[in-house]
Amino acid sequence: MNFLVNTEKFLSGIRRVMSAVSTKSLNAMLNNILLEAEGDALHLTAYDMEVRIQTSVPATVNEAGTIAVPAKKFGEVIGALPMGDVLLETRAEAPEEIRLKCMKANYKLHGQRGESFPVADPFVEDWSFVMGGKELVDCLCKTVYSRSEDETRQALNGVLISIRGSMRTIAASDGRRLALVEASLEQEAKEGEGESAGLPTQEGEVILPFKVVAELIRSVDQTKVVKIRLTRSMAVFENGQTVITSKLVDKKYPNYRSVIPVSFRNTVEIPRMLFADVLKRVRTMVGEGEENASVTLSIQENLMRISASSPEYGNAEDSVDVSLTGEPIDISFNPRYLFDPLKNLVCDTFQIHYNDCVTPVEMTGDPGFIYILMPMRPVLPSEEEGTIEPQI
Repeated sequence: MNFLVNTEKFLSGIRRVMSAVSTKSLNAMLNNILLEAEGDALHLTAYDMEVRIQTSVPATVNEAGTIAVPAKKFGEVIGALPMGDVLLETRAEAPEEIRLKCMKANYKLHGQRGESFPVADPFVEDWSFVMGGKELVDCLCKTVYSRSEDETRQALNGVLISIRGSMRTIAASDGRRLALVEASLEQEAKEGEGESAGLPTQEGEVILPFKVVAELIRSVDQTKVVKIRLTRSMAVFENGQTVITSKLVDKKYPNYRSVIPVSFRNTVEIPRMLFADVLKRVRTMVGEGEENASVTLSIQENLMRISASSPEYGNAEDSVDVSLTGEPIDISFNPRYLFDPLKNLVCDTFQIHYNDCVTPVEMTGDPGFIYILMPMRPVLPSEEEGTIEPQI
């Protein structure tokens, strides 16, 4: 095996696959990155038994071959090399010895035979669809915070992607709130160009594990499209020179549509950035880890007062100008749940739709975005102090 590759591109490829290097597996081979040199490219692969990431960088391959390299140490070595080209070679008489040369730097490293690296599971596509990289990342960012952090609730711990009736829905819920983004695939196909203009090959829905969702948000090249290829148990995301393969969550997602109210009697329009700043200030009065922490929105015709109080710290109040259509209300929310969607929206103003202070409210703003949130229920005289946050 003998190839020449630019150190900067080499390091970029290593970093692209590094998050799929196993740190817990009993199989020591999974602590490695597989290097495969062939044609005019170097392919790098990492796998942790859940997610496999493969990417390619251009290389001058003098002799094709494979070698598995220790991921962490090898990444440190390549990261320390000067800018330029690095020559990597192995020899038949010592196939597990890696020789590196870059400028005046020389290394001899221990690797393992590439043939021992776990091969990918067979994949026969059942159906597929295409999304723009930026659109996929935006949709995931606008929903993933609503997933359940309880790993025993496997379905709710992931993110749903559903294709039904020419509509694509990406959704997440933890039982107390629901975030989703919908888009018309037919409209996208009319407006799309080239590879991103095709409709899905069939309908269906899958649940992506949180780990692959986090990886997609982190690593997708948003200037390129993502082709999503699916089976009942696997998903493959092809994005430029990088391919991410993941197992799917083998569970049925709850009927999230049932928690979305049919109609609302009242709507308040709120400046997003100003409200986010005010909420950030006021929420400092309540502990982030307190299950029953709440902030209260007192909504009037042209003004919303945001307040919070704590027996330990004191109280705070601030206000923003709003536009109300409907009846005034005092309504309380978990401050983190109220703040989470604001960080990922881009609209200048958003809307809160409500009926009363105890049934689900709806937040909207960016096209296709819906956020359903339960208010904090007021304490009844017969109940203990604190508030109760009902399940959706």
